Amino acid sequence: MRTLPSRQVHLDFHTSPHIPGVGSRFDKAQFQAALKEGNVNSITVFAKCHHGYCYYPTRVGTQHPTMKPGFDLTGAMADAAHEIGVAAPLYITTGFSALDAEEHPEWLMLDRDGRPFSTGTLSCADPDAPLPDCTWAHLCLSGDYARHIYDLTREICDRYPVVDGLFYDIVFLNHVCYCPNCVAGMRAEGLDPDSDADAEEYYRRQRLRFMAECTRILHEKHPEATIFFNGGADIYHPEYLEGQSHFELEDLPTAWGGYNKMPPRASFMRRYPKEYLGMTGKFHTIWGEFGGYKNPDALRYEVLTMAMYGAKCSVGDQLPPNGQMDMETYRIIGRAYRALEAIEPWAYPAQSTADLGVYLSGDRASDEGLHNMLLEGHLDFDVISPGDSLDRFRALILPDCTALSDAEAARIRDFAARGGAVLFSGTSAVRDGRFQLDPGADYLGHAACRLDYFRPGASLRLPFGNAPFLCNRAGERTRVTDGEVLAEVYEPWFDRTAAHYCSHKNTPYRDEPAAHPAAVRRGNIVYLAHPLCALYKQDGAQVHREAFLRALRLIYRPLCRVSLPSQGRVRLTYQSAQDRYVLHTAYASPIQRGWASVIEDIVPLYQVRAEIDLPRPAVRVRLVPSLEELPFEQTDGCLRFAIPCVNGHQAVEIDVE
Repeated sequence: MRTLPSRQVHLDFHTSPHIPGVGSRFDKAQFQAALKEGNVNSITVFAKCHHGYCYYPTRVGTQHPTMKPGFDLTGAMADAAHEIGVAAPLYITTGFSALDAEEHPEWLMLDRDGRPFSTGTLSCADPDAPLPDCTWAHLCLSGDYARHIYDLTREICDRYPVVDGLFYDIVFLNHVCYCPNCVAGMRAEGLDPDSDADAEEYYRRQRLRFMAECTRILHEKHPEATIFFNGGADIYHPEYLEGQSHFELEDLPTAWGGYNKMPPRASFMRRYPKEYLGMTGKFHTIWGEFGGYKNPDALRYEVLTMAMYGAKCSVGDQLPPNGQMDMETYRIIGRAYRALEAIEPWAYPAQSTADLGVYLSGDRASDEGLHNMLLEGHLDFDVISPGDSLDRFRALILPDCTALSDAEAARIRDFAARGGAVLFSGTSAVRDGRFQLDPGADYLGHAACRLDYFRPGASLRLPFGNAPFLCNRAGERTRVTDGEVLAEVYEPWFDRTAAHYCSHKNTPYRDEPAAHPAAVRRGNIVYLAHPLCALYKQDGAQVHREAFLRALRLIYRPLCRVSLPSQGRVRLTYQSAQDRYVLHTAYASPIQRGWASVIEDIVPLYQVRAEIDLPRPAVRVRLVPSLEELPFEQTDGCLRFAIPCVNGHQAVEIDVE
């Protein structure tokens, strides 16, 4: 399989049949000039778009009606890119295809009641009514429609002598389908269409078969080509990861997911021996936004932080209908990609040094809340799954509602017995009404009230003091055995109801603490009774984050400590080929502008202090990529130095004996 290029563009071209002259002003020299201006080394170009049209002469599909008959825009772009040494994977839409949905309603995905699935609201009642953004019918990758995509794939593979890769878009939708093909298929495989679990299982099987057949067709003619099925790089659906040649993590931080979504996903993908890239957009908001531009400083920050987490980079763009590249877009991309190229030797390849392991609870709010707290606390971590080796970790976190098998609980107990630290919260590690880990307390059950208050003890003292603070979800009840109480629960006088309420919102707390604690510790195990991870995702209260992080630091000393604000990001990597460490630091503060999260002002930070516990003595510390040497000191294995300026991103090379 070919190596994944580092500076990519994903070029959309979802173009209406009502626009004339599609592709009429495409010019090879202008296209190549844009790629050079953007410092791009790979561009994904389109073979078939969401409107359902192909952009090459096709016998399988339908060529765009306003393109010049016989013109091969797909091939012209790929040839132009190849001529200047730029890769050009080809794009094929699957789950969205308006023309196919109109001509073949039997190809639609259906719900249990026989109604078509869609993104957005599809209605033909008034053809002149405004159409919501991103509105498409969903097609099912089974039966004749799957065979249509296979035939299209075969046609593309036969047509072009060089196919760098195929990108199949919108492969995973809804996770169930009850179209006649799927219902018949379920019954043929002994599955019950009336069972939600069986419908999900059939969907999984069907998608895996689809992925395998597309891969087989591609690699018959182009064995080194990459293949990616978009929507299948999901940490909650690892069953779809094996069928990918690499991973593309589509995280437009301005519009969905935010700036904290990519790091944990990158961590999860590192378990596989495959390359991965982060994907953002040049748009102010989301895909399909013509005339929208991201702040150049924001794009530079985004691609450098992708590299910080080991991801190659992709920036989304959309070609105007006439086929001429927007040069302003490529000036913005080029500024970011020249900064990326300068630090690539210190970013790829690199190994994680994280010694903090984080389980997935399966509840997105809990997982994302935990990831946000750790990133804002400058704690690097790796996502782990049951069965993963725990040998390189010094601490583990089980957020809020993490269920453990008996075997996994035994592994964690053994980890703790060998000196490893464990923090768990809420209903994590509870099975059959009992704790599977021993925090010095017995589990009693759910709280009687809906919300309560968390009062930290002396060892968890917060910046605001130790008054009881509100938790909009009550903590679990426990009885202390031989544990140390770290925080107390204060219960409200009563839950707010129509019959009993106080003031505008929540009822105040009682004068005395409850019998059950809010936090308890036994040795190197800490238990937090509240689902603080989900609460932080929901409410964003600094006191929740500070309480969680201070409890963690009672049992875990981070490998790296850096004096950055909460929006700063820190990651330490190791490059074995050069036998060196690289410290990445980054800082930008997204703000909400309208419905988009944007970065506008990159504020430089000066004299940022760094402390790193290294297993070997440092011999030289240098800024990257300038190679300016920094003074440092090292005592008892702790390396200390100051970074003169972090302007968006700054990497530091640490050479060791």
